Amino acid sequence: MEIKEETIVRRYIEFDGLKFYPDKRGYWLGHVPGAKSPIRLHRYVWEYYNGPIPDGYDIHHIDHNPDNNEIDNLEMLSESMHSAVHSAEMSEELSERFRKNLDENARPKAVEWHKSEEGRAWHKKHYEENSRALFTSKVKKVCAVCGKEYETNYSTRYSRFCSNNCKAQWRRDCGLDDIEVSCRICGKKFFTNKYAQAKYCSKECRDIGRSQTLAGKPKKQKSKSTEDVVADS
Repeated sequence: MEIKEETIVRRYIEFDGLKFYPDKRGYWLGHVPGAKSPIRLHRYVWEYYNGPIPDGYDIHHIDHNPDNNEIDNLEMLSESMHSAVHSAEMSEELSERFRKNLDENARPKAVEWHKSEEGRAWHKKHYEENSRALFTSKVKKVCAVCGKEYETNYSTRYSRFCSNNCKAQWRRDCGLDDIEVSCRICGKKFFTNKYAQAKYCSKECRDIGRSQTLAGKPKKQKSKSTEDVVADS
């Protein structure tokens, strides 16, 4: 598109019979008959070829030149993506200038204000009006283990269990506390809960272990009867 000049020196671009003039940000702005407000040239060109722009979308200049409003130089991006593209292309020098201003001016003044009487009063009022009521409120939850509905404080609103028993059951089911040990009979490796103190890998090995334990214990002697005591004397 050719940039032209009117008799009174004023630059403009003509497209589809309409004139678009540069605004303060370097874009081209024009009045469209029937429209409530002016429209930028790059948006008008996109809609001319592709139809209306959906809500939440922007038209981006691929070569970053607002004077190049040819349709091949335009692409539609979501507002968040458009913002991210321009943020990523911000020069390191400008970024450093922003960081320096933040560290030397904004942050010190913010800290000073928050420590002032006015700042403390604001925080106190904000807490009394919002935080206290919020953090003392109750939240209804459903236990992830037993399915029981229970109430908890807002501060613990991310809890998943109605009791410590259900929490422990969930840990056992997930094997979070499992450790690897060796069977005392066959030496086979197996996993068990570290709080269970299991010694055997199977019922068979457990029975053998119990038999060995009982075999190693001394037999209890029967207590003597009264007649035996008399006979011994």
